[in-house]
Amino acid sequence: MKLETVVYEVADGVARITLNRPEKRNALNFQLLDDIDAAFAAAEEDDDVRVVVLAGAGPSFCAGYDLSGSYYTTPPEKEGRWTVGNSLLRLRGIEARYQRIWNCPKPTIARVHGNALAAGCYLQLLCDISVAAHDARLGHPAVKMGGVTSMPLWQLALGMKKARYLLLTGRIVDGREAERMGLVSLAVPADELDETVDGIARDCLDVPFEGALQNKEALNTAMEIMGAGALFRYHGQMNALGRLRDRSDDQDSWARFRGQ
Repeated sequence: MKLETVVYEVADGVARITLNRPEKRNALNFQLLDDIDAAFAAAEEDDDVRVVVLAGAGPSFCAGYDLSGSYYTTPPEKEGRWTVGNSLLRLRGIEARYQRIWNCPKPTIARVHGNALAAGCYLQLLCDISVAAHDARLGHPAVKMGGVTSMPLWQLALGMKKARYLLLTGRIVDGREAERMGLVSLAVPADELDETVDGIARDCLDVPFEGALQNKEALNTAMEIMGAGALFRYHGQMNALGRLRDRSDDQDSWARFRGQ
């Protein structure tokens, strides 16, 4: 399997998927989105893989969508602009990419350091377990541009009050605060990040494979009963249609956001 922007390695039952655009802080462009999807598909199909670790190379886990070009940020070339039809179809494709990670039948662990902002924070929310460095930065500053997040898991993970605190302000929190809020599973000093992630992966490997598979299936089905699948579709629809609103008053917000 040839991947241009992801390093994919399997050893001792663990697949390590490392986002590899360090010069861009692993911002999600067309190729990186394709490579993440392909890597998770490969991990799901490989019987030797029992656990998946998602990480980022360089100074950050992931800085979010690449504003210079991605399936999420760039209208289809044919129309050259967002329409009701192409925005809904594009966000349905984005939703499928999210759900590839969310519904991975094997335990998934996010190793979070540096920036995990906007879609970078989405990625760690989609994983079963997230371990953040104390000095990691997490949040959704892109809400300052207006519109509906395409990621529905904020209120499920954090509860209403904490989720709205982040989503209505665009504030960023460090790893310690993210742990207190429930945005990540736990936070550790940066020099303990690898050891902690590896220890959790070993614990996951100690669980019999079929028992772990059954457990993950039950956990995800319970979330489906609670409406998680419908929430993915709803947030995708609302995000898509928000692209059609008048953005003539958004220039200052864009400038502030891109300057962060």
